[in-house]
Formats: sequence, C-alpha cells, structure tokens
Amino acid sequence: MKIMKIVPVATLLIVAGCATPGQSISKVKSIGYDEASAFERSLLARGLAQPEAPEMLYVQPINKKEPCKLPTSQDQLDRPGFHAYWDGGCKDGFAFGLGRDIAISDTHHVEEITIHEGSGNNWSQPRVLYDYVNNTISYAVGGSRFPANTQISEKFDSSMGGFNAYHTLSVVDEFGKAAVIQTSAFHPQRIYLSTTIDNTIAYRFTDHSAVPAVDPNAVLFTAEIVDPKSNTSGGIALARYANGSTQHFKVVNGRTEPASVAMNYVDHILGKYQEVLNSTSQAHIVLQQAQQIEREYLFKACNGKGSIDGLDNTAYTKICFWRDQFKAPYETASANYQRQLESMTQQAANAEQQRQIQQQITLQQQMLQQQRNQQAWNEINQASQQLQQRTQQTLQGVNSWQAPQVQPVAPLGGSRVTCYKIGSIVTCR
Repeated sequence: MKIMKIVPVATLLIVAGCATPGQSISKVKSIGYDEASAFERSLLARGLAQPEAPEMLYVQPINKKEPCKLPTSQDQLDRPGFHAYWDGGCKDGFAFGLGRDIAISDTHHVEEITIHEGSGNNWSQPRVLYDYVNNTISYAVGGSRFPANTQISEKFDSSMGGFNAYHTLSVVDEFGKAAVIQTSAFHPQRIYLSTTIDNTIAYRFTDHSAVPAVDPNAVLFTAEIVDPKSNTSGGIALARYANGSTQHFKVVNGRTEPASVAMNYVDHILGKYQEVLNSTSQAHIVLQQAQQIEREYLFKACNGKGSIDGLDNTAYTKICFWRDQFKAPYETASANYQRQLESMTQQAANAEQQRQIQQQITLQQQMLQQQRNQQAWNEINQASQQLQQRTQQTLQGVNSWQAPQVQPVAPLGGSRVTCYKIGSIVTCR
C-alpha cells in the first residue's frame, strides 16, 4: 500500500509585536521587487525535481494460496515480523477487485481499503488507509499518473494538552506542486501551504480570523516564504491586523524588520494563497469516491459473516469499531471548545463594547474640551473688545484735549506782555 505524505511546515515566523500596526510607511525602508524576491528566487534556483514513481514492490498475502501479488513498500518489508493479508480477489497473479490490504508487523498495523485492477498498480484508484498505531485515517484518490493525488487525513491526538483531531487536505499535481490546508477540530487557526513534494519552497499563510479578536492589534493573517529543508523563513512577510491595518516586513536571519514592499510583489505572494484556495476547492468532490468504497466495503466486512483465513475475528473486525474509542473524548472536547468559542466571542463583544464606550467618552471629553476652549476664547475676545473700547476712548480723549486759553496780562507800568503757546506749554514775556 502506498499513500502520499505531505510533511507539515512548522510555524516559523511571529510578526505580532514586531511593529506598530499602520506604522507610517515613510519611516520604514522601501523594498523593490528584485530585493523582495531574492530569497524566493534562491530557493527556486534549486529546480523542482521531476517526481519519479517509487519502485513497485509486492508481497504474497499469507491467506492466499494462489499467486496474488499485493503492492507494498520497502518500509514495510524491513519491519520485523511483517506479514500481509488481502481481503479481496486475485487475477493474473495480482490482487484484484475491492478489498482490504492488512499489513501487520511488530511495530505497525495499517489497513487499506482499495480497488485493484489486477495489474499490480492501483495508484489512480480511491483508497482509505487506517493507521492504528498513529491513530490516523486517510482518504485518497490518485490522478492519472504519479504523483497527482488528492488526499485528506485525520489524526486523533490525546496528548497532555487534551484531545484534538487534526486534518490535512492536500492536492498534488503531476509536477509535484502541492496545495495544502491544515486545520484542527478544536483550534481556530488555519494554515495554507503552496509547496512542492520535494520541499523546494513553501509559501505559508496563517489565518486566525475564525474567532473575533479581543485586541484590535491582534494579528489575523500572515504570509511568509519558507525553506522547508531548513525550516527557516526569509525574504519578506506580510501581516493583517484585527483593526484592518496591514504591515510589511523584511525577514533577515529569522528576524523581522518593518518595511514597505513593492505592491506587485505583495500581489505575487498573495496570488499563491489564492492558488491554494483554487486547487483545493473541488477536493471534497474527488474524495467522495474514497468515501463511497469505504461504505461499500464496511457494509460487506461488518455484517458478521466475513473472515480472513489465519486472522482472528477481533483483528478482522477492528476496522468496524476502531473509531468508537474516539467518540466520547471527541464529544467532550467539542463541548469544551464550544464553550471556549462562546467565551472568546463574548470577550470580543465586551471588548468592542468597551472600545465604543471609550470612544464615546473620548468624544464627549473632546466636545467638552472644545466647549471650554470656545468659552475661553469668547472670554478672551470679550476682554479684548472691552480693552479696545477703553483704549479707543482714551485715544479720543487725548486727541480732543485742548490747553486752556490764557489772556495777556498787562504788567504795572503799562508795558505789553505777550504769551506764546507751544503744545501744552505757555510762555509769557
């Protein structure tokens, strides 16, 4: 059995707190297209390796007496105590028809429901794989040739942090380019990847918008460029905040510096995000084929009549009841998560209400201050007008003032006395 594995890209960059949202572009360095794309071009220069289908390896199911080659992998052949069963038909020496490939060893137990055409290669057929050791179920449908593939996997995790179910949806084309969406049942974060199966490059987009943000400066969406081989980010990064503002960053040795990135390069990076959405938009329709063969096979295997020679009934029917062990913890985790969502939503609503109240208080304070300022100006203007009036009256009084008229005085002896007026000074002789 073979199934495509997409290695998740770890969180590499945290842009929250690196700069004030909406920081003035005039205060940061402008980066042109060539400089912004340098890191991306250095990764793409490696060249996308042309995918090659792995060597076909087979095992003879121990429950079949006639030749019945069943596809396997080197990993399984190398495991101690490995043996395989095939719950289906055989034709021309190969497994044939709808059935279940059961692979068990000392260290693993996987089962795959699939359809074999009798040629030894079922890549293009739908398949459902159960990994009982890693608590994973995968649904996949291959394309016309390797590595084209559409797949979704669900992993149940009962770690110290509590129960969760993680989902990875991937769509791979014939050239090895992959669009991936990673989500979890009980965490609102969503990760979108535009990458390659040879790990040449990854464009990583993280969306936190599923729950209303309490802090208006909280990061809702980030975009970054990642080297999957070294788990390092570089080039540029983008962030959108809850208040609607956006920020660009230059990434240097894993550290972020605020920058103003050329908009044509920003559009180029965001175009990779749109490619992921476009590539995965029809995946659910494709995967219905795998879901259908699972329903048909379980109807056959779980009716109490089926069996496999050499395999005890408990192991044979494990696939019928295996999911049941996750029902109770799933329901408990779901109820807790719903309460968390309600709490976070209420906190966001309360925070928004407080912001609106604070805005109203601030507006009222501003209006009151404006009224006080206007009153002060009115008082100043009134005082100024009164001062101007008093000054005008004073000036008018000064301009209209005349010195008293002094009559000539005739001194004794009959001599004439003559008086002269210069301004306000009178001199008599």
